[in-house]
Amino acid sequence: MSLKLCFSILILTCSLQSVATYGIEKVVYGRDNRVESQEYSDQRFVNASSSVAGMVWNKNLTESKNDPEIFNFKQLPMRLYYNVCKEEPFSEQITLPTCTAFLVGPDLLLTAGHCVDSETQCKQNTWIFDYVKGTTEIKKENMYSCKKIIDRKLVTSEDSVKDYALIQLDRAVEGRTPLRPRITGKVKRKTPIVVIGHPVGLPMKIADGAEVGRLRFRDILRPFRAFKKSLNYFIANTDTYMGNSGSPVLNENTGLVEGILIQGKKDFYYTSEDCLRTIHYADRAKNTDEKVFKILKVENLQKEITKSYKRRDKQF
Repeated sequence: MSLKLCFSILILTCSLQSVATYGIEKVVYGRDNRVESQEYSDQRFVNASSSVAGMVWNKNLTESKNDPEIFNFKQLPMRLYYNVCKEEPFSEQITLPTCTAFLVGPDLLLTAGHCVDSETQCKQNTWIFDYVKGTTEIKKENMYSCKKIIDRKLVTSEDSVKDYALIQLDRAVEGRTPLRPRITGKVKRKTPIVVIGHPVGLPMKIADGAEVGRLRFRDILRPFRAFKKSLNYFIANTDTYMGNSGSPVLNENTGLVEGILIQGKKDFYYTSEDCLRTIHYADRAKNTDEKVFKILKVENLQKEITKSYKRRDKQF
């Protein structure tokens, strides 16, 4: 193994130190459908993206010497940070967040459970909004800290999957509308879905061209176990990566949040030039393996959303 390869693996490992190993890998199916959040064609999801945040390690943010309302961060492109090949899409963009989350109440964020493993770790990170293409500094008004973890579940047994964290922020978020979750019923197979988040820590992307998947052949061989596990999640063919963990997965027809992106296939492979390239899978049912935790399975969510609005009303 070359020295360059060893160094790349070390960097990749260190950059994910605040995220548990479960659920970090995602992948591209067929054509890469990721686009800049500001450039997406459907304004509904552009608006929704303003309520999506990225998790950033506090030590990676530095207060500006000239303006206490501005924070800076290291301008290291994905090509260097992760040693991806220069031909890789967005390789020159700056990576920053390690996970994604979204507003469900004025001071309430929902993300994947493996993104925050404790109160201490939660408070060692900052949630930032509006990290989009062209961002070179972070406004303090777009930065929020973790007040407490209201609820967190991380179960990864063969028979059950639970992976979510509900976080109360230090204050209510102004000027952003919480995303609306599904509250009854269930999402049907082949429903078109859209994901908003920070793949590989990149400025926010919106990815469509995906749908709720159906049972795979290996699930049919063990139907009871497959049925039991699928009570809490569904599979999809979303173009997502590490950093997308916690991203909202929205119903393209209704705009409602159907779930939280939690797990998937491996992202990259090493080329003979010792740089990383995205793994592309044929867009077929047998390859579909991105897991989305159903938002209806987040315990007491509506109750906590109600409390969040009451806290906001008292604050103002």
